Amino acid sequence: LAGDSTMQDLLRGAFARFREGLNERDRQIWDERLQAEEPLRLEDLGDRFGVSKERVRQLEVRIKKRLKTFLEEELGDEVIIEALN
Repeated sequence: LAGDSTMQDLLRGAFARFREGLNERDRQIWDERLQAEEPLRLEDLGDRFGVSKERVRQLEVRIKKRLKTFLEEELGDEVIIEALN
């Protein structure tokens, strides 16, 4: 269980560093959709940004891909695999 706590701390720190590198719009998608306990609807974010919900979905996919790359570089493949198990 101590390993779980360490892994959570590693991921929490990595997520915080990743978030710092996002632009304001991506940060809002991260905070209010990807990290929220009750995520906003794509349509609501689209209305806020003046884009379609499909565009917000595309931005979300892009953020997730960037996160995967970031975590692989920050923590290494082994840590990512362990976190997913």
